[in-house]
Amino acid sequence: MRLFPVTYSLLSKQAVGLHIQHNYEIGSVVKIQYFLRGMNDTYEVETDVDKYIFRIYRADRRRLSDIEFELELLRFLGANGISVSEPIPGKDGAYLRGFDVMEGIRYGVLFQYAEGHERPILAPADSYRFGESIGHMHKAAAHFESRHAREQLDMEFLIDRPLSIIGPYMEHRLTDYNYLGELAAELKKRISELEIKGLDWGVCHGDLHGNTNAAFAEDGKLTHYDFDLSGYGWRAYDIAEFRLAREIHSGHDPEELEELWDAFLRGYDSVRSLSENDLAAVPVFVAIRQLWLFGLCFQDSEFVGIGDFDEGFIDSKMQYFKGLHYV
Repeated sequence: MRLFPVTYSLLSKQAVGLHIQHNYEIGSVVKIQYFLRGMNDTYEVETDVDKYIFRIYRADRRRLSDIEFELELLRFLGANGISVSEPIPGKDGAYLRGFDVMEGIRYGVLFQYAEGHERPILAPADSYRFGESIGHMHKAAAHFESRHAREQLDMEFLIDRPLSIIGPYMEHRLTDYNYLGELAAELKKRISELEIKGLDWGVCHGDLHGNTNAAFAEDGKLTHYDFDLSGYGWRAYDIAEFRLAREIHSGHDPEELEELWDAFLRGYDSVRSLSENDLAAVPVFVAIRQLWLFGLCFQDSEFVGIGDFDEGFIDSKMQYFKGLHYV
């Protein structure tokens, strides 16, 4: 009997627990929970020794070399004093486990549990601490080299591909879609002009919004995790996501926004400097990030359903893009 094609399969948490018990020396698994369905599947694992995170990458999103790059980066950052959730090797020393499922091979990785709590960064002190930690991360990552291929966070990734994904969902709104195309061309032009003067390029985390992906411990330690979107890109883009998230959380309070942004930049600048040219690129990358997120929503609609991405969703995005005053 020929099996029907499958786009996405969810692994049994009981089977995942048995797999972890058999392949890792981390004590006896006493509890496993399916924690999060996002760009990958995340399981929270508790043993009689400690807590851990087990991630299973989607087969359609990540090649083996992509994941190897991420894990190599995490081990490098950890070895250089950056607090990150590092991968844990199995009994045989391997960090990756392949699972043959209907849609192909999904790879699983066990990670250290980041001690502390996620919380949106809404206080200047936290914003300063976050900026300082990103400065240290970027400084350390400047010396990272990998033999594994990794997709770059370039214009093709950030603009061209999202536009091609959005297109089929806006065939009935060609005027709006053409507007996005014109906006995209202007955004690329602005970045090209800034690149002539020089933009800082290097390894980026790729998802530094400051709401999740970082845990604050009571002793002040800040641990970063979820480097699934990491890669080589513009550092101004990496920090633009933090700016965007603060714009969303601060609402219509420009004073609060600038206070948090200023604290972040002071923290970052205490470790390494960004040029005026890089800072000038941030608002442009904020808009580019929104375009990328727009495409991501439609890309993942096959997994989460199209119900939330209706006309109202498109309206809200177009309102944002048409309201940009700095592009």
